[in-house]
Amino acid sequence: MKPANKKEIYLGMALIGTTGVLIGLVMDSPLLIAIAGFLGMVVGGFVGWLGGRRFMVIICLGVLIGAYLGYRTGDRDILIIAAGTGGAIAGFMGAQIESFFSR
Repeated sequence: MKPANKKEIYLGMALIGTTGVLIGLVMDSPLLIAIAGFLGMVVGGFVGWLGGRRFMVIICLGVLIGAYLGYRTGDRDILIIAAGTGGAIAGFMGAQIESFFSR
């Protein structure tokens, strides 16, 4: 495994931290915005440190697609579930894609 540079760590913090902030916005809670944003930055920094840039981008695309499909239903609960499901499915796909690139 190659050592991560600071750019990858900051990208991870920005991607996953933004996801946490958006979760707080959907839940309409300022406290949750701060907590989820901070935890997202910590997790994103760790994943960036491990060098998982493609993996994070794939998960974020899955979350966006799931959130868009959930938003189209007009129900906030379905939006949250669809975004999480999209991220989970994209995570499984990302793990498979990463296994091809690591050879």
